[in-house]
Amino acid sequence: MRRILTAISGFVVGGLLLAGQSHGQTTEEARLASAGAVFNAFTSDPATAIPPSLLQQAQGIAIIPRVVRVGFIFGGRRGKGVVVVRTENGEWSNPSFVTFTGGSFGAQIGGESADVILVFGNQRSVRNISEGKFTVGGDASATAGPVGRNSTTTRDMTFTAELYTYVRSRGLFAGATVEGAKLGIDDDANRSFYSPGGEAQPLTVTTFATPASARRLLTTLSNAGTSSAGSTDFAVEDDRSEEATIYPLGGSTN
Repeated sequence: MRRILTAISGFVVGGLLLAGQSHGQTTEEARLASAGAVFNAFTSDPATAIPPSLLQQAQGIAIIPRVVRVGFIFGGRRGKGVVVVRTENGEWSNPSFVTFTGGSFGAQIGGESADVILVFGNQRSVRNISEGKFTVGGDASATAGPVGRNSTTTRDMTFTAELYTYVRSRGLFAGATVEGAKLGIDDDANRSFYSPGGEAQPLTVTTFATPASARRLLTTLSNAGTSSAGSTDFAVEDDRSEEATIYPLGGSTN
């Protein structure tokens, strides 16, 4: 039974990654494009958008599309995404590829796919990411992220929490928390995307050598923190048929 469940989980994750990869793109380029589309989905609707004022103050952002949760008595999550951190010049760094893993317990049967965004509020949590391992709720206390681009409430907030969490759920476990989930640096993907010893490296200041696919994502992130509308560099993923809802992890939709 364990072998069967492991095989099913691997097949689902692999299938989702391949589905998001367009013809002519490398695996890493497809991950960046998917991250950009997911980020647009979280910032395009004024009523549910991550507040631009929070993004302006953020010290790091992790975007993990299609986190798959497969549960049979004991549930688990796994996904692959990207993370950027604020550099000394105030701009976003070259993206680093990351893995997202975590476990949960309970009588859970079925599967879930969800898009997850983590917004880091201080330098301490960012340093832990750079060192290669970060645990949500362990290295930083997770807070349900506020939503709304133009509301008075979000404009007046000071955003003092260490970590804000957002989810867009497609499956059966809406409202699940990411407490205890781990972010890890995906060294294999970074080596594949960045030339070893080259000018551009993950989590460093962008240069002329920063790949175009990475620059498109960084432009999307920067625009979301300064403009009143989402970027058009990436198409917003349409989940209306799945009735997907954007809401803070661990919080309510009200």
